[in-house]
Amino acid sequence: MKFPGFLQNSGKILLAAALFLALISCASSKAVHLIDLTTKESPAETEIILTTSDPVQYQETKLENPPCLIISFPEEKIISNKGEELEINKGPIKRIKNEYYLEKRRGQKLLNLMVVELKQDVSYTISNNGNLITLKIESPLSEPALPSPQNSNQNEQQTSDKPLHLEPGYIIGPEDILSVEVWKHPDISREVVVNSKGEITIPPFKNLSVIGLTTSQLEEKLAKALSRYILDPIVFVTVKQYNSQRVIALGEVKTGMYTLKRKTTLVEFLGQVGDMTPNANIYNIKLIKKDGTVFTLDLNKLLADSEKREKILVSAGDTVYVPPLDMNKVLVLGEVTYPKSLILKGKMTVADAIAEAGGYTRDAVLKSVIVIRGEPGSQKGIRVSLKRMLKEADVSQNIELEPGDIVYVPKTFIADVERFLRDLAFPLTWYFWYLR
Repeated sequence: MKFPGFLQNSGKILLAAALFLALISCASSKAVHLIDLTTKESPAETEIILTTSDPVQYQETKLENPPCLIISFPEEKIISNKGEELEINKGPIKRIKNEYYLEKRRGQKLLNLMVVELKQDVSYTISNNGNLITLKIESPLSEPALPSPQNSNQNEQQTSDKPLHLEPGYIIGPEDILSVEVWKHPDISREVVVNSKGEITIPPFKNLSVIGLTTSQLEEKLAKALSRYILDPIVFVTVKQYNSQRVIALGEVKTGMYTLKRKTTLVEFLGQVGDMTPNANIYNIKLIKKDGTVFTLDLNKLLADSEKREKILVSAGDTVYVPPLDMNKVLVLGEVTYPKSLILKGKMTVADAIAEAGGYTRDAVLKSVIVIRGEPGSQKGIRVSLKRMLKEADVSQNIELEPGDIVYVPKTFIADVERFLRDLAFPLTWYFWYLR
């Protein structure tokens, strides 16, 4: 009877099939290790390079608001020990967020997707070469240098690489309008208004406090709260309108307190305020930051430089002061045809001031012109030789004037400048302020 042999053969077939299925299962569940995540920066682009133990398949998704790239691994098991949030701040890249899930059987930390947050919307390319995934992101245009705060002893315009912009850690306040995006959950994503108590309403939360939080902190708070209802929520928060931002305008404009609805340049703010008086000194507008730092800016130069114009912004707590022209005077006295006070509009040199006063007389001693500068009691005298400037083309003698300067063209050579200041500076200064 051959029945037992048949059973024996059937058992071998079943065993072979089980082994085959086990091999397939093992092959399909093979985990890939994320070995390294590095960034490289060059003037043209910034690269993010993922190195894995074996080639992996990925999907890419681009979001415009806020600008970011999402690289997901829906069919791969990638074991990773990288941090959940990496501050990059290279080129256009702000930071990288790694979203994980926990495999219950082995308790391994598996990478679900990687979120690359960008500072602005730029072009990119992504490629897969074996066990390398390379993301190349074009660098934005470089920012121009901006003026540094004015020095208490001098008003010269200098350059600084410190940009004037809204603080990156913007604190959310009442009446701000926020855009909340929950990835793959359009039913929750929406625009919300922060009420007077500093709360927002977003499903499933009726009143969620957001006062005093930055957008990054609110993203973390929402993701933690939504994780009770959604698996691994990814949240993006941006400020659509900065209604809690107040800026004060003073001087030769329509004074008052104004609300910024969005990121606003100084030029745009002045245009919105409007109503500058004819006496407005647009050459020396003061932007006083909330920390007390003062920037002196020339509106004409900003209008002529589109790149710099877009970089100089006003933010909450700032004060914009447009001084009057009649506070921006210089006085020309001595051996000139028409001694007078002059309104300082933009750049004016000693030679310009003397020319405005009708030129010098026949008795003028051009090699001993004195520029009196400073407040009474702390004045200094600067000797200028216009003779060297005219005969030897020494332009270093033709110094640029500052508000409050007194240009004195003597009749005789002034040998002792200190004695001259002691004897004549006070009467000249009194005369100067009397004319104003």
